[in-house]
Amino acid sequence: MEKRNKYILLAFVGISCFSLLFLFFSNSILLHNLQSSIIQIEDERAVKQYSVDNITLFIDYSGVKTNEKFENVSLTNNQTTVYHLLLNCCKITIQDYGWGIYIQEINGVGPGWIYTVNNGAPPSMPSDYFNLLNNDTVTWKYV
Repeated sequence: MEKRNKYILLAFVGISCFSLLFLFFSNSILLHNLQSSIIQIEDERAVKQYSVDNITLFIDYSGVKTNEKFENVSLTNNQTTVYHLLLNCCKITIQDYGWGIYIQEINGVGPGWIYTVNNGAPPSMPSDYFNLLNNDTVTWKYV
């Protein structure tokens, strides 16, 4: 009986170790694929495009005034950042700090604006450094 219990325990330990190794390697592969996708997106944005098309700009005034939406916007001449999109569609007041442009007012409302691209988290860079790609959607929200 003791010999049988040893084999059962040994089989249980072997299956557990195999399962843990399988989970570890499958998660490592999934994590690597996710990191590769993120790096590829960041690499695409690292290069300023000469022109971008089909850009959508949404201005969310948070109830201060009626929201605005600009669709099918095209930008060219290497002026293809989030800042250039806003500059082409709205009347803005800015403060240039040297390290980046701060948007003080959009169409007379402000200060207190944040932007997102494609419904993601707010980027950690000023709008004049964030390069757009075709079909991007930019949202400026008054907070």
